[in-house]
Amino acid sequence: MVLATNGEQNNLLQTIQQVVTITDGVAEYSSEDILDVVWPREIAETLELSDLITFTTSTEVNGGSYFVTYNSEIFERFEKFIAKDGQVASIKVDYQGYLKPSGFEKLVQLSLVPQNGLLKVKSTKPALTPYLLCNVAYTASADELRLGLLSFLINGVTGVTGVEIGDALMWASDLVESERLLPPKEIESNSSYPEIDWDNLLSICEKRSQELIELEISPWRDSLSRKLNRDATRARDYYHALVEQIKEKMERLGKEEEQLETEKNRIAATIMEKDRKINDLEQRYSLKVEASMHSTLVIWLQTVHIECELIRKKNRRLITAVWNPYTKIVEPLRCAKTGNAVTSFYLSDDDASVISC
Repeated sequence: MVLATNGEQNNLLQTIQQVVTITDGVAEYSSEDILDVVWPREIAETLELSDLITFTTSTEVNGGSYFVTYNSEIFERFEKFIAKDGQVASIKVDYQGYLKPSGFEKLVQLSLVPQNGLLKVKSTKPALTPYLLCNVAYTASADELRLGLLSFLINGVTGVTGVEIGDALMWASDLVESERLLPPKEIESNSSYPEIDWDNLLSICEKRSQELIELEISPWRDSLSRKLNRDATRARDYYHALVEQIKEKMERLGKEEEQLETEKNRIAATIMEKDRKINDLEQRYSLKVEASMHSTLVIWLQTVHIECELIRKKNRRLITAVWNPYTKIVEPLRCAKTGNAVTSFYLSDDDASVISC
């Protein structure tokens, strides 16, 4: 059994909390190492658990709690559960306030600042913006198995990741469920409904997932590297000492050719065994990661699209900025090179693309 350290205990319960969240359950901490969970009955039956259960990483908790470590069977059930084909759903949020159609020039100038060119606001209009809530499941394995689940938003117009939508989903009365991922055909020609570039957004999602997964597993990767260096050094020292002992014996044997040849073979075999041992260690501490899209929720929000013109010397580029009424901000743009969200940026000389400072 592999017991978790204090810092890793939180990761165990956080993983469980994420799985609970995306399956419409409720999870609350009663203490740092105790997580109380209420699951929908059908989910609980699928996972072969009670719909009301307490998870803990503490050995001191008694009375019906589910004690979890990295080797707990529950994580194997989670892995099978989240490995199912990803699902996509769509929902629209009706904004009850007033969306002003103009007057964003000053706000845009303060929010988006080109350092080597100009930005001009050409037009504004209320329009729907698709926000993609991406849930990405991953498994990481080395000397143990770990499961993770990441959630983040992508603005479907600007391609910026990590955006916020404030309290847009707070009021159930404002939500309009829809089986359609695109607007109804009779209104598809309405420019307020932008098309979703799925190929581009999936590429952005993949890149962002890789970044977030690496950020989460980086401490573990560093720990594995330290373990590998430690154990490999011990193995090299051990086999080096064996070889030196054999060489000392060979010096005592003098010119006895047959025995010397035997000892030389022992040295070669010892070196081969050392190489095999180090290769085994490298395999043991090699971190393998697999990730897949678990589910996606397309959230259509009523926003204001601001058409802007970027000017760098003789080059001009039209872009769409988004003002979100739920956060009251003009959202950042996306760097054409790094994909990072930027508010202060440079314009490239060749085509006035947005480049992070």
